[in-house]
Amino acid sequence: MINEKVVKNTVWNSVGFIGYFACQWLVSIVVVRLSGDYTNAGNLALAMNISNILFVLGAYNNRYFQVSDIKGEYNDSEYLVSRILTCAAAVLICVVFVFIEDFSSNQRAIILCYMVFRANEAFVDVLYGYEQKNWRMDYIGISMILRGVAMLAAFALLIWLYNLLTAVIGVTVLTFLILFLFDFQKAKKLVQFTSYTIKKVFSLLKRCFPLMLVLLISTIIVSYARYLIERIHGTEALGIYTAAINPTMLIQVSASLMFAPLINLLAESLKEFNKKKFLKIFLITFTAITGITVIFTAGSYILGEWILNILFGETIIPYAYLMTGASVAAGLTSLMWFMNVVFSAVRDIKGIFACNLIGMIICFTVSEKFLTVYGIEGANYVMMISQGVAVFCVLVRLFWVLKRKSGLFTGEL
Repeated sequence: MINEKVVKNTVWNSVGFIGYFACQWLVSIVVVRLSGDYTNAGNLALAMNISNILFVLGAYNNRYFQVSDIKGEYNDSEYLVSRILTCAAAVLICVVFVFIEDFSSNQRAIILCYMVFRANEAFVDVLYGYEQKNWRMDYIGISMILRGVAMLAAFALLIWLYNLLTAVIGVTVLTFLILFLFDFQKAKKLVQFTSYTIKKVFSLLKRCFPLMLVLLISTIIVSYARYLIERIHGTEALGIYTAAINPTMLIQVSASLMFAPLINLLAESLKEFNKKKFLKIFLITFTAITGITVIFTAGSYILGEWILNILFGETIIPYAYLMTGASVAAGLTSLMWFMNVVFSAVRDIKGIFACNLIGMIICFTVSEKFLTVYGIEGANYVMMISQGVAVFCVLVRLFWVLKRKSGLFTGEL
């Protein structure tokens, strides 16, 4: 029964996401607690922000395309080879970038090692695509838990005994072991890697390039203002900002828990030409993400100081005000992530690209001025305005798509 599959996959996806998020969240706390100041937290946040952008290139945002490839336009080997190429390109660009920008030698080493770790994450995503398409998201859940525990243990032990760079190297080594010893072994049970052609591989990359570009722009909107915090106000300021907005990660994780298992259902509703089912899934998810954002924003305003004091100590209390704006920004970002999935399903890539591009242009236009005038809180303002405009645009565009492209639900397209 499809309902049983949905329940099983939702449970395993939730367990995996919660486990991985919990470990990521604890890492950000451990780094501050074991370091004594916010410099290590700032360097880690810098590596995260840079790698977040290049991770999009590595993962290429084609998992949704892969899972919804119900006609088998590309075989499993072509998805695998394309991912190897994109991950290699992401690491290479990172190498060039860190030597162009004015970073210290320690920062360069941390950023590069962390990028290799993120390339591992990007690569395993294609294996997750095989597993999700075959309704074996239990493998995904177990993998994410293993990776999360390894990441937390390595960071906590190695940063305590040595330093941040050693901790990042340790995490990278452990996750590669998990990739070879667990992820590959499970994926091989579900797929048969057959012959491929370079022509088909590049055809796949060409087809998914707009999808990648859409998410790349969306990620830049989130990461660019935070990157400028380090460039304008210094590494410690970025560490303080990252710690202060740490609890707002719950919004994006909660949103991901909801819409990741729904990718299959969105694809099925289109395959069945069931417009009512499609709209129901969309409206429930959009409303739920909005509701979560409202609840977290109110909670941040009321309990922000108390929560941050427990997590990081009294030194972070003067910056608790950052949580409220960051909660709104995180909610808008989650809505855009969800809309990226929806527009991928209806194959209106031009529409979602244009809406994200508008948001990015606004981001680039106002970031430096806002960060100069409003300090580190300016990053929140940048993301709220950029993502808010983008969300409005995609809602208008979706209304137009559903009205003008009636063939989506009649089989005429």
